[in-house]
Amino acid sequence: MKSNLLSILLFLVVLTISSQENFSEQTKDYLSGNTYLTSVDKENFYLHTNKTTYYSGEKIWFKAYVVEDSNNKPSYTTSNLFLNFYSPEKKLISSQLFYVSAGFTYGEIDLNPELIPGTYYIDVDTHKNKNFKNGSVIPIEILSTTKDQAETITPIAVESSNSVNSETHYTISFYPESQTILKDETNNIAFTIKNNQVPVKASGKIIDNNTGETISNFMSDKYGMGRFNLLYNSSYSAVLNINGVEKSFFLPKANPLGFIIQKKLHSSNENTTSILLKTNTQTASNYHKESLILVLHRNGFAKSVAPIEINKETANYQINFLKENLFSGINTLTLFDKNNKPISEYSFWNAPENIELEVTQFEASTDSLTLNFSMLNKLADANLSISVLPEATISYNNQQNIITEFQLAPYVNTTSFSLADFYNETKGNKHSMDLLIQTTLKSNKIIHNLKSENDLVFKPEHGVKIRGTINNTKDKDLSKHQVMLSSTENNILLVKPLKGEKQFEFDSLMLAHPSKYKLALLNEKGQIEKAHFYIYKNFNQYRPDSLLTKTAQAYINTKFEAIYQVEDEYVPLLLDEEILDEVLIKTKKESDKEILTERIEDKVRAKGFTNIYIPDEKTFIGADVIFYLRTLPGVQVFQPDTISLYILNTRGRRSLIGGPPIYLIFLDDIPLNDHTDLIGMQMFDIASVTINSSGSGFGLRGTGGVIHLYSKTGQLMKGIGEVINPDIQVSESEFGFSLPTETFKNSEIYFPNQTSEELYSTIDWVPNFYLNSKTPNYLTISTKKNQNIKLFINGMNANGQLVYKMVTISKESK
Repeated sequence: MKSNLLSILLFLVVLTISSQENFSEQTKDYLSGNTYLTSVDKENFYLHTNKTTYYSGEKIWFKAYVVEDSNNKPSYTTSNLFLNFYSPEKKLISSQLFYVSAGFTYGEIDLNPELIPGTYYIDVDTHKNKNFKNGSVIPIEILSTTKDQAETITPIAVESSNSVNSETHYTISFYPESQTILKDETNNIAFTIKNNQVPVKASGKIIDNNTGETISNFMSDKYGMGRFNLLYNSSYSAVLNINGVEKSFFLPKANPLGFIIQKKLHSSNENTTSILLKTNTQTASNYHKESLILVLHRNGFAKSVAPIEINKETANYQINFLKENLFSGINTLTLFDKNNKPISEYSFWNAPENIELEVTQFEASTDSLTLNFSMLNKLADANLSISVLPEATISYNNQQNIITEFQLAPYVNTTSFSLADFYNETKGNKHSMDLLIQTTLKSNKIIHNLKSENDLVFKPEHGVKIRGTINNTKDKDLSKHQVMLSSTENNILLVKPLKGEKQFEFDSLMLAHPSKYKLALLNEKGQIEKAHFYIYKNFNQYRPDSLLTKTAQAYINTKFEAIYQVEDEYVPLLLDEEILDEVLIKTKKESDKEILTERIEDKVRAKGFTNIYIPDEKTFIGADVIFYLRTLPGVQVFQPDTISLYILNTRGRRSLIGGPPIYLIFLDDIPLNDHTDLIGMQMFDIASVTINSSGSGFGLRGTGGVIHLYSKTGQLMKGIGEVINPDIQVSESEFGFSLPTETFKNSEIYFPNQTSEELYSTIDWVPNFYLNSKTPNYLTISTKKNQNIKLFINGMNANGQLVYKMVTISKESK
C-alpha cells in the first residue's frame, strides 16, 4: 500500500482534515481484508493523433501519454506500450511496440493503401493493463483513395437537429445521490431523459401518488440530464410533458434503513470540501455504537480512511477534506459496515488545477507563421503535442482530448454525447461535472485476490527478450561457456552464462525493430567458438487480442459550418509511385575493412601524416582500449598506478625534459581532457584508431602527436560489420520497439483543388513541444497557402496538470 497517499481521519461530529498521517497497523489489516480496495495502481492512456480521418496509404502520426491512475502523474514505471490496430470488424491487423519514457512516446502507424473505407480502432495497451481489461480505444475513420471506393463515399454534411425518429420511445432513469433512497430524509435524485437512447431536453413534474399533489417540477438540459431534491415520505411518480402529452414514470421506492453521503454546496473555507453523512432515526438506533469505515478512493485505490462510530442520538456527521488531500478530478467515498460490505457510495468532482495556455501570433511571412505559447498560471513546465490543420478541416472530430480521457473517461460509462463537447461547453463547472458523475459513473469493479503488485497475473514488462538454444555443439561441455549479445545500432553489449545445458536468455533489451544483433559463444578464456544459435519466437509475454473486445466509442463525424458536397473532384488520390529495381554496380569487391577505412579517411584532417588502424574483432574480443593501444607502433602506455594513465609518443619530438611527448587524444572528434578517461573503455565499442605522430594540422596542441578513437556509431557502421567473424551469428530482429520518424512528412497524396486540401490535409504535426512556464515559447509553422489554421493542443507536466486547447489563427502580415 502506498502509505504516503493514505491517512487516518479521526473525527468527532465535525472534523477538518489538515494533514495526512500513516495508517496504523489495525487500519492496514482492515484494508488488506477489504476485497473492494487495492493498492495496485492502474495505468491510464491518451492517444493524440494528428487527425482522426485518414485516407488509405497515409500515416497516422501520434503521441501517447501514460499516467498513474492514483495521481494522474506521468508513469515512470511504464516502458512497453502497444498500439494494436483493428479493422471495422474489430479483427487485429497489426501490433506495434513503442518505448515510453517519463510517460510519453510518439511515432506513426502506416496505413496500407488497400484498406477499405470504414471505422478502424487503435487499442492502447500494456501487459499490466490486461489484468483490468480496460484501456483506451480510439476510433479512426479511413477513406479510400482508389477510384471505385471513392465513388461510394457518402456526402458529408451537418446533421439537422430537427430530424426526428418516426416512432418515439421516451425513457427516464433515476440515480439517487448515494445509490439509495432513504425514507424520511431529503434525497438528491439525478435523472436522464432519452428518446430512443438520444438525450432530450424536456420538463415535467413530481407528483405524490397517494394525494395526486404536485410536489416539485424538473427539467433536463440539452444532454438529457437534471436533478431534483425530494423529502421521501410517500411514493412518487415523474410525469413528462411531451408536446402536450403526459407520460408517467414511477420513482424508485425508499429504503427504511441506510445512509446518504452528500457534498455541501457551500463551504465556509474555500480550501476545504465538506461532506455530510446523513441517516434517519431508525438506522441510527440499529447501528448504535457500531463502527463504520468511510474510505476515500478512486477505482478502489484508497487515499484516506475514517472510522466512524454511530450514535443513536446523531443523524448527521460532517467531514471537512482539505482539497489538497483529494484526488484531482473524480473522488469516491464508500461507507463499509463491520463486515467490509459497502452500504453507501457517493462520487464527486474536485476541480483540477490545469494549465492555462495562451497562443498568439508573433510573426508572419508569406509562407510561414511564428506563434508564441505562454502559460498564464505559471505552473510547472509542460510537454505538448500540437496538430496543425487548415481552419476548414473536417479530418479532426475533436471527440477526445487529454483532459476528458484522463479525468473522466476511465471512470464513467459510455455516453451518447461527446465528453469533450460536454466539458468544453460547461467549462468543467462543479454542478455540471457532479451531475455527469452521478448519472454515468461506472460501478467499482471488485477484483478478488488483487491486493498488491505481487498478485498481478500479467506482470509489467520492460523491453524485449531474446531466448534460444545452442546447436551443433554435439556433446561438448558448455558449463563454463557464456553467450555474448551485441548490437552497435542498439548500443548493446551483454555477456551471460548459459541456463541449463544449452539455453540462453537476455531480458529487458531496448532492441529496435528492424535492426541487427550478433550472438557469439565464448569459452572460459573469453575466446569465440563456432556455434549455431536457434532463437525462440516469444520475444515478450504480451499478446494482443485477435478480436477487440474492449468498449469502443462510435466515430462521430465532424460538423462544420459550411456544407460541402464531397464529390469525386474533392477526393484526394494517392500518388502512383514508380518503384525502380536497385542496380548496384561494383568495379571491385570491397571488404568491410576497406569500406570502413574509406569512411575514416574522410574524417582525417592530415591524410599524409596519419595511419589508420581497423582492429580485428576476433583478435581483440574482450580487450580494452589500453591493451589495444599497447600493440600499435609509436605508442607507449605509462600507467604508474590504477588511477593514473599517460599515452606517450615514442616517434614524436622529445619533450623539453627529454622524455617522450604525450599524445592529444580525441574520442569521436571530441578532445579528452584526461587520459584516464580511457580506463575501462572496451574495444567492442571502437571501430577505428588513427595515429598522427607528427601532430600535423593541429598546431601547438598537436606537438605531442594526435590519436583519434572512432566509436561504432550507427552512421559509421551502416551496412558493414555483419560478417566480421564467421563464428559470430548475425540475426535480424523479428520484434522490438518501433522507432519514430523525427520530422513530420506529409504522405504522397494529390489534392485536386484547394478545397480538397483544406478539408483533408495536415499542415504540420509537432509531437514534442517544450513549454517553459516562465518564458515565451516560439513555434514557426510553414503555412504554405493557408491563411487560416487550426491548432489542436494537448499536453501535461510532471505534476499531472493537463492542458487542452483548440485555437484558430488568422494570419496577419506584420
